Amino acid sequence: MRSGALFAPAAATLVAIALAGPTSAAPTPVIPWLGKHPIRVSVHPPLTPSCRARDLHAHLFLQGATGSLVGGVRLTNDGHSACSLLGRPQIGFTGAATASTRWHVKKLARSPEPPDVLADPPGSLRALQPGKSAGVTLFWSNWCGARPDGIDIGLANGTDLVVAVAQAPRCDVKQAPSIVSVTPFAPTERRLPRSSRLPLRVAIVGPRPVLVKPGLRAFRVHRGEVLHYRVALTNTGRTPFQFGATSCPVYLQQLLPSRAEPFVLNCHAAGVIPARQTVQFEMQIRIPSRLRLGNNSLTWELAPRTFEAPFAPAAVWVVR
Repeated sequence: MRSGALFAPAAATLVAIALAGPTSAAPTPVIPWLGKHPIRVSVHPPLTPSCRARDLHAHLFLQGATGSLVGGVRLTNDGHSACSLLGRPQIGFTGAATASTRWHVKKLARSPEPPDVLADPPGSLRALQPGKSAGVTLFWSNWCGARPDGIDIGLANGTDLVVAVAQAPRCDVKQAPSIVSVTPFAPTERRLPRSSRLPLRVAIVGPRPVLVKPGLRAFRVHRGEVLHYRVALTNTGRTPFQFGATSCPVYLQQLLPSRAEPFVLNCHAAGVIPARQTVQFEMQIRIPSRLRLGNNSLTWELAPRTFEAPFAPAAVWVVR
């Protein structure tokens, strides 16, 4: 889990295999962290005129993460010519509920696109072709009061799109404003077909969370330290599973609202994962020294380009 640079595509083939006889030796209980980043390249095509709201189709996707909502807005060029979609949109809310609710917009850095997410180079934002998409990531928390009708997305040329919302974040502090953090536009990954779906379920399983306040268990971390945690991958299929022989997939780890970090999974050490069995991977992420105190969310996603990519959130409580 993300400026101007991209990552070179890699043939991260993922395959499920059926074995007639006994499987290979059991994988290591906790596979060590690899700490390897994808390779970067850069492309910049000529700049085209700015996209207009009437030429874009917007799709909002949000999901819960410890009381907050995490997701984004995907904008598809429905026009007849290429247009540019650079910078960061203005974000607001619509509806009667907004008259009595305050909100504050924070800027997030754009996350890099790893190899198995990348569909178009970042330069494509300078010339977003018809049918192609770009999007922004949103992290929305602490909405107190009635739900707004929609999210207003203001573009660089002064035109606006409004997308309806079906839910709002939990109210944590009534006296505080709602916070919505937003990234600059980034190319939207070209999702693979349903057949690319991995027979894997992911969960963040360690360290043991602690009760930080009534109703909330979280990993308790200090600013500036390295959080060592574990991710469990379970083979939900009926046959053994093994990653591709030549390369391993990319995963995104993100400590919201910081930028996502792409790494290469240490998949070869896992070997064959028997049906219904689980293997654990050691992970590391540094807690930024200026990360906001209190409730945050750690998210982990494997091979984001695949259909319904395996994803898991966990609550993190940050202290000094």
